[in-house]
Amino acid sequence: MSFSRVRLVAAIFGVWLSHMSTVLASELWPLTNDTLVGQFEQTISDENGESLYASYGHFALAKPRQFRWEVEGPGRQLFISDGNTLWQLDFDLDTTTKQSWSADNDSPLELLMADEASLAQRFRIVREQGSVTLSPLAEGENFQAVTLQDLNVDQYEMIIVDNLQQRIRVVLTVEPSEVPGEDAFTAPSFDNGSDRE
Repeated sequence: MSFSRVRLVAAIFGVWLSHMSTVLASELWPLTNDTLVGQFEQTISDENGESLYASYGHFALAKPRQFRWEVEGPGRQLFISDGNTLWQLDFDLDTTTKQSWSADNDSPLELLMADEASLAQRFRIVREQGSVTLSPLAEGENFQAVTLQDLNVDQYEMIIVDNLQQRIRVVLTVEPSEVPGEDAFTAPSFDNGSDRE
């Protein structure tokens, strides 16, 4: 999977997780306080169901717009947002990227932190027993639909259908007693990174 595609997937996921918590907290989503920590397993398949990519790792979220998405395999990557800046560190390629991260960046992580009123202005919200689906009301979003559903106690599945008809499946296993570490949303020192503002 290309560097830009991995970054897009992380960005899409990042924004989605940060906008949807208010919508989901009362009936499905575990982010009833301001933070969420756990492990993820992610798979991407094409429009025919052919597997393109799989990864696993750890994540941490904090309202309003902070996240840490740490891919542990295959390959190691780290995506961190402090709410204003997005950093990506690729350990295998020994590269770093830093770019501005504003409220206008749409990705699934951002969706987890938005309130329902702002979501309803941009998305059709469909609730079914054990799941919530968002579909954009207008063109221009990074995805066609996002669905979050309950799998087990403290385990949730998110399905994102992107504009290329690819299906991104993320299984989140939440650690309800964990909180993000003090430096979870602080980027490590980057000696050889490139900036993209």
